[in-house]
Amino acid sequence: MEWLLLIGIIISSFMAFNIAGNDVSNSVGTSVGSGSLKMRSALILGAVFMFIGAVYLGTNVSRTIGNGIIGSDVLTTTGALIIILAASIWITFTLISKIPISGSDAVVSSVFGFGLAAAGPSYIHFDVMGLIVLSWILSPLIGMCAGFLLYYILRRGYLSRIKSAGKKDRLEKVFSYLQIASGAFTGLNVGAIDIAVATAVLFYGFGTVGFEIEIIGAVAMVVGIILAGGRVTKTIGKRITELVPTRGFSAQISMGTAVYVFVMLGMPISPTQTLVGSVIGVGLARGTDTVKFDVIKHIATTWIVTIPACILLSSGMYFLFSLF
Repeated sequence: MEWLLLIGIIISSFMAFNIAGNDVSNSVGTSVGSGSLKMRSALILGAVFMFIGAVYLGTNVSRTIGNGIIGSDVLTTTGALIIILAASIWITFTLISKIPISGSDAVVSSVFGFGLAAAGPSYIHFDVMGLIVLSWILSPLIGMCAGFLLYYILRRGYLSRIKSAGKKDRLEKVFSYLQIASGAFTGLNVGAIDIAVATAVLFYGFGTVGFEIEIIGAVAMVVGIILAGGRVTKTIGKRITELVPTRGFSAQISMGTAVYVFVMLGMPISPTQTLVGSVIGVGLARGTDTVKFDVIKHIATTWIVTIPACILLSSGMYFLFSLF
């Protein structure tokens, strides 16, 4: 049991490393893309606030992932290891490929796949699973609508009236500070989701892991942000649409608010999907020709593929382990 727990902590920490390396782009990607922060400063900001969010705000989401999709009687110690291993494999693959996928999608799909293989459909809480899937669909749409409306109002109501280049520059400078603040706020909520994604299954599978695993996972997240966070941050911050501080702030605060609401509801949504939706909304407020839809198509395809890929990985691993 102790050896299994140690293996679980190692795999869970590895997953926290990879998820944070992917998801730090959600809290600071637009700050880098707009020039409000240099990459190094942005990663430090993300690391600090995602750590705080992980330690203090992750309980609701952890409960949904660890005990809401399948019952605790189905989630065994071996099952916990299978789930986090399957999700880790997929997340690592996408991080190496510089693709901003969702760790939440990967883990939830892995839990679902294990539950189907180990116990059958009757042990799946489809009501909870339905709410999770609905939140996956709604969160990027909410982010897109909020980003569009906020920047459209800001642009038409104020920016378009400024004729002086000097005034515009000063305004962008003010919004660069607001964007840093919104990035810190977003980091708290992203950290809450990421720690739940990385450690909830381990906590409920073993039933003996307490606050210590959250600290270990949060530290692993920080290491992942510092060492690997720059890869996906460039994709979010620079490749979807051109950003300046006013646009970056509009996307960031829209996404951060949406994620906060879903965290309070305990829904393991994708911060990445929500931010991409917000960035698209800001781009659309300037015109469809400012949005790089080929990049969006590439990202969206990976999101869709993540769900069946992780279901198959976790269920396949269960059948493989059952042979021994």
